[in-house]
Amino acid sequence: MLKYYNIEINIMQEVPEAVRAALEELKSKHRHHLQLRKCEGGYYVSEATSKWDPEKGRNRAISIYVGKITDSGEFIGPVRKRSSTRGIDNLDQYMKIGKERSKAKEKQQFESEYEPLILKELSTNPRDGIAAISKRIGLPYSTTQYWIKKLEKKYGIHYTIEHWFLRNLGFDRYIAIAKFKDKRPNASELKKEVEKNPYIQLAVLTRGAYDLFLFMVAPDIRFAEDTVYDLRSSPVFENCPGTWYSSYYQQGIGHIMLRDSFFDILKNKIWQRTKETPRKQKDQLFLREYATLKELNNNGLIEFSKIDEKYNLKEGSAQYTYHKLIAEDMMKRITIAMDKPPIKDTAIIIAEQLDVNKFNAHKKDYYIETLSDSNTPLNKYIFAGDIGSPYGIILITTTYSDGEIEKIEESLIRSMRGCTLRTSIVSSILTGNLGFRKIDTSKTWIYEKLLKEYNKQ
Repeated sequence: MLKYYNIEINIMQEVPEAVRAALEELKSKHRHHLQLRKCEGGYYVSEATSKWDPEKGRNRAISIYVGKITDSGEFIGPVRKRSSTRGIDNLDQYMKIGKERSKAKEKQQFESEYEPLILKELSTNPRDGIAAISKRIGLPYSTTQYWIKKLEKKYGIHYTIEHWFLRNLGFDRYIAIAKFKDKRPNASELKKEVEKNPYIQLAVLTRGAYDLFLFMVAPDIRFAEDTVYDLRSSPVFENCPGTWYSSYYQQGIGHIMLRDSFFDILKNKIWQRTKETPRKQKDQLFLREYATLKELNNNGLIEFSKIDEKYNLKEGSAQYTYHKLIAEDMMKRITIAMDKPPIKDTAIIIAEQLDVNKFNAHKKDYYIETLSDSNTPLNKYIFAGDIGSPYGIILITTTYSDGEIEKIEESLIRSMRGCTLRTSIVSSILTGNLGFRKIDTSKTWIYEKLLKEYNKQ
């Protein structure tokens, strides 16, 4: 009996005893099944197994040529010409090298081991200056300066603010989601519509569970819903029936960047002393606050003196205001956004909470998952936050190759109990910026929440 062998020959054909004996000897050197295939003057031998492939959703056969057994029982080892298999004696060695090669391929995304460290610094503390950054990562000043310039060009980095001031000024964040029944709106016409509305900060067309996402800023839910209604009533949505949702959303990790046009609205919040308003109201801004927020939103590394000069402010006003805005939680930090992220796809995932009690019982797993880092130029999740309709959580993630989104979904299913996932792939950004970056996740709201709720340090 050939218990451990797969014999790919006619079952009526006898295998010579000498060949059987040679196979028995090979058996002690190979842990997996041996496949035997008849050839001229003998038999080709391969070692084979199967491994679950999550990308394809099935087992994948893995094999390597072991050698040839002549009819007389002589074993002739392989002559491996390919450098990738040279020196390999069995399938375990082959699979180990394949795994190491896969890891090496991931590392090739970075030209230097310092690249991810610098990206984190630029995403978290870019205004600290090159001297402070170089000291933290352990590189000379000149080397750090060189790599910052290189990465700015490589990823199309520009600097902006991570804003927290909306509620202070009477605004909140809202989202609208649409799934069209048949016909989708014309992308170029829709782009014109959303771009001219300063309350819409980000609009993306997607394919999958949903077709359109609109991230808005509005004074209240009624205003947000009216904004959506007015947009739906425009000719661009004619003959495009579909289901729409509108809701608030919150930021846990990441942020939806503010378009420059929003500051035209914010200009109305600048306080001017009058008889009716002798003092600045809670939802109003000093000119220096408006100027600092607007200019840093456009260029997070602008010199403060240039802001003072542009708005005729007292010398030192912008620098003082910058630190005060951070101290008062109006602005979290200066951060970056990449215009050229090295990604394949961006996915927006809605995790609908079907069983909130089950989710809350394992909420820590969700926190840990969203905070997890990856050896890539971007955070695993560039955005995560609560959403009211569909009730649950909205996450934005990126992929670098085929099959990655399925792996991310598997991780989320394990960590978000009581939820069902609805995934959409971004096909077009109509307006706004997704804020691609690689921030230190220990500097995020979700990390603070994790420490507070579970008393961990």
